Amino acid sequence: MAITAYKTVFSEYHSGPTSFIHMLSKPIAPTRDVAINQDDTDKLRDTRHKTAKKINTTLVFYGDHNADKAMELNQLAYHSQQSVCFIDCQRLVDKYIGKTEKHLSKLIAQAGSQSWILFFDKADVLFSRRSEVKDAHHEYANQEVSYVLKCLSQYPGLSILSLTEKPKLEMLQYAVDSVISFR
Repeated sequence: MAITAYKTVFSEYHSGPTSFIHMLSKPIAPTRDVAINQDDTDKLRDTRHKTAKKINTTLVFYGDHNADKAMELNQLAYHSQQSVCFIDCQRLVDKYIGKTEKHLSKLIAQAGSQSWILFFDKADVLFSRRSEVKDAHHEYANQEVSYVLKCLSQYPGLSILSLTEKPKLEMLQYAVDSVISFR
């Protein structure tokens, strides 16, 4: 399960109300440094300041190193004293058009009232294109990308998209505040 690496750096874990939500709270202040560039360290410091002021911020954690991503997520939660809403995107995405958006809008509404850090694990799935348009219903299936970005831009806190695929990163770079690359 994808959540395992993240659970180890938080002292409390709870399953959420749906199969794709997990709550991580009480972050443990880690002592190990992560392998990121100095520029990324500066971006994370800026993100901490924005989060403290409740300014909308969207980050991308790019790379395959889940342990390092977990450590940075822990640091952000520790400094902001917020819980993390861990979203398993492979379970969030529904095969029926419109269901993913419905789940996402409910999640964003609840998260806004709870002041959580939203962490979208394996977010590449959210931005996958449907390969073939067969009828009028499929014509609008690829609008999920715009909808996800719109929802995140309206969320009053910190949201993080965890990506591993370079084409997805290139597609999203314009729409996020910062990209943190894990070596």
